[in-house]
Amino acid sequence: MIKTITDIKFFSGIAIVTINNIPNDPGSVARILGIISENDISIDMISQTAPYKDSINLSFTLSEDDLAAVIGLTGKFKSLSPKVSADINGNNTKILLSGEGMRYEAGVAAELFALLAEEDIRVKLITTAETEISCLIDIKDTQAARKILEK
Repeated sequence: MIKTITDIKFFSGIAIVTINNIPNDPGSVARILGIISENDISIDMISQTAPYKDSINLSFTLSEDDLAAVIGLTGKFKSLSPKVSADINGNNTKILLSGEGMRYEAGVAAELFALLAEEDIRVKLITTAETEISCLIDIKDTQAARKILEK
């Protein structure tokens, strides 16, 4: 197991949605998340890109059970700008690695991604906190990831 990691969990049936070309103004992300919330959809792994030409992209994960509902909402996101588009991908697994030692130990993420690279496992989304790393991978790579991360 990777240094300082004390718990690894795998969650299957995860989809990723990326909303592209969102205007970079203070209310755009709030409006998108509000639309999702109003429809009682729980999301996770929220990640925003840095602004480029006054636009951002917003990615998040959700249960595949809620994917049809989010697809139905993508038209509402276009009210922010006609340039807004959505990329949607299912059949993923979220890996959640945690450990209190990550708060103080350097190199944990480097070790994780080196192990995944050795097995040619592509990461679709990464989010972190002081004591957690979450990464999203294709479901076909779940067993290989489990094998290298749980040893």
